[in-house]
Amino acid sequence: MDDETKNNGIVTAVRALVEDYAKAKIETLSGAGASAPFAMMPGAGPVVVPASAFDAYRTQPRFRHGTAAMLSLDSLIDHTNRFKDDGSMLFADDNRDAPSIMSVLDYHPAGEALTTAPRFGKHRATFSFPLSDEWKAWTEFNKTALKMAAFAEFVEERIIDVLHLIPEEDELSHDLQKFISACGGEAIIATPQKLVELSRGLKVNESSVIKEVVNLATGEGQILFSSEHSDSNGQPLRVPSLFLIAIPVFRNGPLYRLAARLRYRKTAEGILFWYDLWRADRVFDHAFKEGCERAQVETELPLLFGKPE
Repeated sequence: MDDETKNNGIVTAVRALVEDYAKAKIETLSGAGASAPFAMMPGAGPVVVPASAFDAYRTQPRFRHGTAAMLSLDSLIDHTNRFKDDGSMLFADDNRDAPSIMSVLDYHPAGEALTTAPRFGKHRATFSFPLSDEWKAWTEFNKTALKMAAFAEFVEERIIDVLHLIPEEDELSHDLQKFISACGGEAIIATPQKLVELSRGLKVNESSVIKEVVNLATGEGQILFSSEHSDSNGQPLRVPSLFLIAIPVFRNGPLYRLAARLRYRKTAEGILFWYDLWRADRVFDHAFKEGCERAQVETELPLLFGKPE
C-alpha cells in the first residue's frame, strides 16, 4: 500500500467519524405544558429552548393575552364582565384629545408581593371615547378670530346646535345660571334666530366700511356700516354678547349646555369675530366622569385614573 492510498483511507475514516459525531439527533422535549421535537447536536452541551418554541404544538394557549379594541362603552363593559375576576382593574385616561378607558383582566391581586402571586396583566380591553363632530367643530374654532364672512358661514353651519332657551322650562346647571346672571341675565342671551340675523347682516355688510363700533351698557354691541356704493348711512347691527349651545361631548352621548361669549374687535382690515366657550373643560370632565362611573358600576370593578404598568 503506497502512502497516497494510506492517506486517503485515513481521511475517509476521519470524515466518517466527524459526520457521525456531528449528525443531529431528533429528540422530543417536554416543557411549558407541551412536547415538541427538536434537533440536538451531540456534545453541544446544555441547550436553552424558549417557551415560545412549543407554541405551534399546543392544543390551547397557556394563558389569555392580547388587547381587544372596543367600539362602544357597552361592549367594553360586556367584554370585561365576561372575563373579569377578583384581580381585574379599570384604568381611565382623561386626556382631552384622546380620552380612553382600559380594563386589565389579569391584573395583580391586591396584597403584599410576598403573599400574593403576581400576574402578567396582558389580557386587556380598551375603549377610546370618540369626540362628537359637534364638540370637535365648536372647540376647533373656540377663541379663533375670524373675518365677518367666515364667521357668518360658521354660525349658519352650526345654527342647529344653538339653544333657544325657554325660561322656567330649560334646566341649566347651577354654575351656568350664576354665570348668566353675572353677565346680565337671560335677556342678553341670543336666540338661534338672532344669530341667523347677525350672520346675514355680516354677509350683507362684508364689503362695507365700518363707521362706528359702540359697546352698550346692556351687554350688546352695535356695529354701524356705511356702504361703499352709496352715501346713505348703514343700519346698526346689534351684536349679542352671549348665546347657548347644546351639544354632546362624545358621539351618541347626551347633550350638554355650554355658554359662548361673543366677541369682536375692530381692525384695519375690518371687524374680527370670535366666541369664547365658558368652562368647556368642566363640561368635558363631567361627561368623561359619567362614562367612567357607569363602567365602574356595571362591572363592579375598582377604577384608577392613569395607565397600568
